[in-house]
Amino acid sequence: MTDAYLDSLLDDLVTPEPRDRWNDVHRRAQRSRRRYTAVVAAVAALVLVPATWAAVDAFDGTPAPQAIHQSFVQFNAGADQMEAYIAREGFKRHFPRADASKAHGVLQIATSDGPLDMWAAPEVDGTGTCWFVGWESDMHGDRAMGGGTCTEGDDPGINASWEWGAPHPDYTVLHGSVAGDETTLDVTLTDGRTTTLPVVEHLFLAALPRGSKPASIVGRDSAGDVVERWSDPNP
Repeated sequence: MTDAYLDSLLDDLVTPEPRDRWNDVHRRAQRSRRRYTAVVAAVAALVLVPATWAAVDAFDGTPAPQAIHQSFVQFNAGADQMEAYIAREGFKRHFPRADASKAHGVLQIATSDGPLDMWAAPEVDGTGTCWFVGWESDMHGDRAMGGGTCTEGDDPGINASWEWGAPHPDYTVLHGSVAGDETTLDVTLTDGRTTTLPVVEHLFLAALPRGSKPASIVGRDSAGDVVERWSDPNP
């Protein structure tokens, strides 16, 4: 089964919608390291100006509200749907699923649009982590707008994604995971600007000016030593 053929299957199954979809599916499906993840919530721009990216330490471990819990439940339903669809085509592919009962806060950033939160839940098989990122202002009852994905335990190095769009057009959100002992990331943007991000539970989050994208990321441990380097595979 080729990646191109899987792309075409997922194109048939997942069509662009303004709500109830995770925007990371096609981005990761078109990269050299393929990870087909389910879609669960609305496409939204996640961002934060460099001057205000600092994470709120006390947010780590915060119990997830119902809207976030439901987003992980929807994520799992999407994984079930895509596995069944591909099985009907005669193939087999595993899609990660989150343990929604263990969803909790990881990182929170203050932005001009209000707090931007990153929530995480372990995968049910214990091999990795799933996460969801969204603004608190976009949570309504049991509904949340935002995006995310899962990364399994065998993911090497630094994995980064970034998006922008309505309803927060002034921002680009950078988020992702690391596999090693990184505690901070030195991020260099394509325009030459730099910022340093904290790593919490092997995850990171930043809000950047709209249109910004990382050119390179250097991961450092608590002693300041370089653990991993990342560069944009599609500059």
